[in-house]
Amino acid sequence: MIYFSGLVVCLLVLTAEAYVGYSSLTECAEAKQCVLFNVTCNTDDYEVRSYESVKVAGTIVRASTLEKALVTGYSRLLAYFNGSNDMGVSMDTVAPAFVRVPHKKDSDYFIQLALPAEYQGEPPIPNDNLVFFIQSLPTTYYVRGYYGWKTGENDQKESKSLANDLDSAGASYIQEYHFSAIYNKQVPEGNMYNEVAFVASGEPVCED
Repeated sequence: MIYFSGLVVCLLVLTAEAYVGYSSLTECAEAKQCVLFNVTCNTDDYEVRSYESVKVAGTIVRASTLEKALVTGYSRLLAYFNGSNDMGVSMDTVAPAFVRVPHKKDSDYFIQLALPAEYQGEPPIPNDNLVFFIQSLPTTYYVRGYYGWKTGENDQKESKSLANDLDSAGASYIQEYHFSAIYNKQVPEGNMYNEVAFVASGEPVCED
């Protein structure tokens, strides 16, 4: 685990080689690079994924809802990626955007975007001191994807449903928060691909 300003940040996933780069996944079609992962197993209710360590740009937002946290936090990160840095360079954003969603009201949301492969070693320094870097640790996620608007209501509904299925399967996972992944831009018809995920504790459960 990584500690930042008293906030425990458990990020990406367990074994395998997974970095940042080109992906043939349909959900990554809008981005030039994606955070790559290996699939450990699938069940009817969720997917178990492994990610490796990557460097991410992140920011912390105290907000009452996911929507408010995204408006503030994502705009900070986009400013950095669009040239608000010491080199004045613009970088392509990497999909997906990850949000650590707390399960208490008016808590800290952690919004993050992985840095492109060419800037993983020496990224430009943000002009905004509210944007910072961390090196994620390998972790394991239980993941569920869904289509629709990325709203707090939909996110809560899907994460609760995933948690219920994990409980039924006897899976052990961190329950104080979950992660929300956003792959696509908001579109009028709302048919965007999103994911919710919990960090697995111990050996993942791969059977229904």
